[in-house]
Amino acid sequence: MKKLIVIVASLLIAVSAHAQLGVVAGMTSAQTKFDNWQAANDAVQAATQYHVGLTFKLGLGNFLAIQPAIIYNVKGSRIGEVKDQNSFDYKNGYLEVPVQLQAGLGIGDLCRVYALAEPFVGLQVTQQILKEARDLSNVDFADKLEYGFGLGAGVEFIKHVQLNVRYFWNLGATKDSNISSISDAINLIKDSAASKNANGVMASVVLLF
Repeated sequence: MKKLIVIVASLLIAVSAHAQLGVVAGMTSAQTKFDNWQAANDAVQAATQYHVGLTFKLGLGNFLAIQPAIIYNVKGSRIGEVKDQNSFDYKNGYLEVPVQLQAGLGIGDLCRVYALAEPFVGLQVTQQILKEARDLSNVDFADKLEYGFGLGAGVEFIKHVQLNVRYFWNLGATKDSNISSISDAINLIKDSAASKNANGVMASVVLLF
């Protein structure tokens, strides 16, 4: 029993020696895609939002690292005028848990360049709709639960500052629909869970302590 306690304590000490807490912040630019309605693709524009949160890096040597996080991530789009109907913006805030897997090459303690893969899950916690003329307060533009995957690259300086960019995919399929008015477009976004197809780019700055 004493040997087991010593082994566990040694592992915890070894892990803590390579672990760092940190804060993350950056921009999120997402755009919903529609498979079979070109007019919708022309009308939907990416809307740049933001993300902030906490992260935890566990270094596995100078090559590999695992970096989970808890972030508040805001995604949204602007729906332009469709058949002379008014445009509007919408954005959804998600509490997300990404787990970033990093693999790269380091130059001592000076810098490390890495590729990253990042599965994530999230839960919608806020929704805001900015409109020109229509009352959209009762429209739900997203499923509450989301999941997806990201790929990208980054660089880490002096083991304390990271800059990274990744493209993310919200997994899910947009449903087909016949569109003849802005109301049909609203229903399409609602029914197809715009959040699941809000693919886009995230750029982050991470400070590790």
